[in-house]
Amino acid sequence: MTLFTVAVALCMQQSSPAGAPTAPPVQATPPVQVTPPAAPALEAKWPRKDSEASEDIAGVVKKGTPIYKWSEGHNFTEGPACAPDGTVYFVDIPANEILRLDPMGAKSISTKSNATFGLYLAKDGTLYGAQASPGAITKIDPASGSISVVCDKRAQPDEKTGTALGRLNDLVVDDDGGIWFTAPVLGRRREGAPPDAVYFVGKGASEAVEVISDAKLRGPNGINLSADGKTVYVVPYLSLTIMAYPIEGPGKLGAGREFYKIPPGTRETIGGDGLAVDDKGNLYVAVPPRAAIFVISPEGKALGQIRFPERTSNCALGGKDGKTLFVTATSGVYAIDIENKRAR
Repeated sequence: MTLFTVAVALCMQQSSPAGAPTAPPVQATPPVQVTPPAAPALEAKWPRKDSEASEDIAGVVKKGTPIYKWSEGHNFTEGPACAPDGTVYFVDIPANEILRLDPMGAKSISTKSNATFGLYLAKDGTLYGAQASPGAITKIDPASGSISVVCDKRAQPDEKTGTALGRLNDLVVDDDGGIWFTAPVLGRRREGAPPDAVYFVGKGASEAVEVISDAKLRGPNGINLSADGKTVYVVPYLSLTIMAYPIEGPGKLGAGREFYKIPPGTRETIGGDGLAVDDKGNLYVAVPPRAAIFVISPEGKALGQIRFPERTSNCALGGKDGKTLFVTATSGVYAIDIENKRAR
C-alpha cells in the first residue's frame, strides 16, 4: 500500500458520521516489474582458423592440426609470454606497444615500451621485459601499463662502455627467480659499445653479471632453460649454431657445446630467433627465413617443422593446459595445439 492510499483511507475514516459504515481501505496495486532486455552477446572475433600443420611430428603434433590466427595487422610482433590462466602478452616493436590477446582483438596495455623485445611471465606472476632502449630488465604492470626498471647496469664496469648492458633482446626466469638474458649486437658494431653478451641478474639484485661473451656467439638472441633447469640454450641470430651451456650455479655457466645446427637452405645467413621448451625437453625454435618453428629433441635431433604463413620471430607455450604453442610472426600472432605442455 502506498503512502498516498494510506492517507486517503485515514481521511475517509475521520469524515464518516457516527455509526455510518466505514469504507474499506483501498488496496495498492503492486508495481509492475520491468526486466530490461538482455544485451546481445558479443561474438568473439578470434581465433580464426588460418592453415594446418603440414607434417606429422611424432609425439608433438599431427599433420592437419589446425593453425589459428589470434591477431593481425601489426608491424612486427615478438616476445610472447603466457600466464597460467591462458592470458597471452606480446609486443609490437615498431609501434612501441605491449599488448594482450583478447577474443575481441588485441588490447594495448602500454604504448611506451622503450623498444621492449622480449617478455616473460615468472612463476610468481611478475611480467618481465627485455628492454632495448635504454637497455634494461623491467617489470610491467599489466593493469596500468606502468614499467619499472629492475636492472640496467653491469656489475663489472668496462673502461670503454661503463656499466651499459646494450640492447636487450630476450630473457628467461629460472626457478629461483634469477633472470638470464641476451644483449646482441645486430647492426653495425660501434667502438665503445657493449659487446655481444649473455647476462644474469639474481633475484633481488640490481646489477647483472656477464656469463657469456664469446666472439663465436654472434648476436645471441633467443634464450631458454632446459626442462630440468640445468642447461641454458642460446640461439644466435647471426649464426646457424644453437648453443647449450650447463648451469654450474647462480650466474655461472660451464663450457658451451654445439647443440644443433640449423641446416642452410635460404640465401639468408641468419639463424634462429626465440624459442620455447616443453616438459619432455623438446625445443621449439623460430627460424625466420623458413617461416617455421623447428622442433628439436633434447638430444639435439631434428624432429620436424611447423610452418606458418609469415616469418616467425618467437614462440611460447601457454593456454590453460600449457599445450598451446603461441607464435609471433611478421604482422600476426598464431597458435597451434600440441601434445606436450610447457616446461615452466
